Amino acid sequence: MRLRRTVIAATAPLLTLALVGCGSGDKPAPSKTPICPSALPAPAYKVALSQIYLNVFNASGTDGLASKVASEFTWRGAHVIKTGNDANPDDRPEPKSAEIRYGKNGRQIALNLATQVENAVLYQDDRTNPTVDLVLGNSFKLVPVPPPAAERVTVNVYNTTFRTGLSGQIASDLKSRGFKVDAVGNDPRGGFFPDDTAIVRYGEHGEPAARRVALSVSGARLVKDGRADETIDLVVGSKFDQLVPAAQATMKPVPKATKPPGC
Repeated sequence: MRLRRTVIAATAPLLTLALVGCGSGDKPAPSKTPICPSALPAPAYKVALSQIYLNVFNASGTDGLASKVASEFTWRGAHVIKTGNDANPDDRPEPKSAEIRYGKNGRQIALNLATQVENAVLYQDDRTNPTVDLVLGNSFKLVPVPPPAAERVTVNVYNTTFRTGLSGQIASDLKSRGFKVDAVGNDPRGGFFPDDTAIVRYGEHGEPAARRVALSVSGARLVKDGRADETIDLVVGSKFDQLVPAAQATMKPVPKATKPPGC
């Protein structure tokens, strides 16, 4: 009996230490639920992108996303100050899609920037300057740039079929629709597309113009290449029949952005 009491007495402090070790002081920090988007009001007045100065910060799992988005916004006309990973100075949950941080006088700037981004949320911090931060989440998406008017698009028309004079005929029709036509003839790359109506080739920032050209060719396939300018190649394939009637070569309404998964 005396031995049993000694063992219990010796064990009691160890049990106490174990209970203390499992106490509230060592609880893991609760995980932060990513911020889901909510409906934003329309800006009260328009602020041109050329008047917006922003930082682009990456809070997603995609390496290099901030630099890519910064390049796109520079092309769209905004002024990018710096890029990098999100330091999150206020220790907030990261956004599902995008968060725009602004100061007390920057709300209208932030709302105008939000028209370029799907599912953005806004957050006012303590900055006193008119700059804004665009923080990129895992579901980040830009609102597509509307295709420019035909008059602003320069297109080369290339034939890959056995139909003589086809590229010249199409070039003439595109000119009548307002397009600027440059080179006309056989495809200088020697392409052959037996299963396509047409291929529309474009460069880094030519996708809006490529969409404008593709409206005139049913089933045209967009292909991005390495060109530096914004010219477009319309490469006619074997399944080409005729251009879409001009009255029907118009953009369909852009569908409203859906919320990211989990929201």
